[in-house]
Amino acid sequence: MNAKLIFGLYVILAVVQLAVPFGQIRKYEDILTTGAVYKLRTAPVDPYDAFRGRYVALNYAGTEAPLRKGERLENRSTAYVALRRDGNGFAQFVELSGEPPLEGDYLRVQYFSMNAIGEDVPSFRLPYDKFFMEEAQAPQAEAAYRKHVKRSGDKDSGTYVVMRVKAGRGVIEELYIGNKPVRDMLKKEGARGKP
Repeated sequence: MNAKLIFGLYVILAVVQLAVPFGQIRKYEDILTTGAVYKLRTAPVDPYDAFRGRYVALNYAGTEAPLRKGERLENRSTAYVALRRDGNGFAQFVELSGEPPLEGDYLRVQYFSMNAIGEDVPSFRLPYDKFFMEEAQAPQAEAAYRKHVKRSGDKDSGTYVVMRVKAGRGVIEELYIGNKPVRDMLKKEGARGKP
């Protein structure tokens, strides 16, 4: 092969390798800029596995929704949950389906059928189970998250995430602990000398 052809193929390969991550970053930033805002209440996580590396592990409360009328889904299959906001901006999970809704906001999820006292309860798993932070702040955030969720096990604990949603995808914008953004809470506690 001649040197120009090899160099040309090399350049094309390099451009393709750079285009893929830039495309993913662009999609992520587009959701953060133009996506619909929802709050999702979080739930307690196993305290021994609540934090790995540089992120806080999240679990969500109320991840159940009725199946669309006449719909049957395979356990662990891809599904779509339709969303609407309650009066406080929190997400309400309206309906599960094997196809994206024709209108309104929705998230792509993994469907599970849980058997509760002889009847199937349609539930799902959200793939947004990590909130990434600066490495130095993450242990403090994880400890505060666990402490707050344990202390206030009720529905209105003030522990939730704000997520942007667009075309079935979600991006977590912020984690709130005690109704305060986690980074602001850590700054305030750091100023008082608390971990």
